[in-house]
Amino acid sequence: MNLASKNNWKIFLCPFVLLLLIYTIWIVRYPVWQLFDFVEPVFLILILSYISVLFLSILFLKKDAKKPLSRVFRMHGYTTPFIGLGYSFFFQTIWFSVYLLTGSKLEFLSFPSLKGYSDYTFYSVFSAFGFYLLFAVFGAFVEEVTFRCYIQSRIATKLSSALSIFTASLFFSLQHIHIFDLTWIERFFQMQFIYVFCFGVFVGYLFLKSGEDLWSVFAFHASMNIFNVTLPYNVLPDSMINSQGTTIITFVLMVFLLHLQFRKRVTESKGQSPLPKSLELCSSYPFS
Repeated sequence: MNLASKNNWKIFLCPFVLLLLIYTIWIVRYPVWQLFDFVEPVFLILILSYISVLFLSILFLKKDAKKPLSRVFRMHGYTTPFIGLGYSFFFQTIWFSVYLLTGSKLEFLSFPSLKGYSDYTFYSVFSAFGFYLLFAVFGAFVEEVTFRCYIQSRIATKLSSALSIFTASLFFSLQHIHIFDLTWIERFFQMQFIYVFCFGVFVGYLFLKSGEDLWSVFAFHASMNIFNVTLPYNVLPDSMINSQGTTIITFVLMVFLLHLQFRKRVTESKGQSPLPKSLELCSSYPFS
């Protein structure tokens, strides 16, 4: 084993420290959150906590990854957000189809609703719902900057892309533990972990195939969160196996679709006539 491979563990050190700092923010946030009976201040606290995470992520990008922010936030093409948006629609179609085909039922809800925050009162359902949407979109942006633009990209510079996707997805899943109660954590691993991890793997693969374009993964993540907030029904699976199986099947199909799209683009680009040197950089991005 050479010296470089012996020191590979250091690549994970700063991402791990960042995860611990995020947990520190969550630990401080929850008791403050519990002081309020109204949901609007709760969403403001959630948004403020994510602003803190964004600040830390940018700091780590500049100090550890030594990555210019202009490169992080650069859009690789005007079509990239639409690619992410399109896959979020694909997901809804596949996910609900598999659920219904396996015998699950739908529970219809009132609209607008505050899924997960129904125990809190609110000044106005529309103001609360607006804050909920803002939190869903902004949270997606912060998480993509943190776990794809920093952690996945950082690890991919030294190690394999597969390991970078796995690690970023694992850290992404673990940061969803925001209530440090053993019963709550046990329920999280039973009910949510598989979904969040598979979600991270797909988004990581999309980030890789899009040439590390933030806006493609943000569009997918944000639109998925918006669907979760706005769609006025819940799926009622008949068993835990059905729920976890549907999640895995859906994301496997999504990865397969993304792989086929990328391979098709590569094939089409190979069939084109060579471009002048002055235009090569303009055609390097596979989706545009």
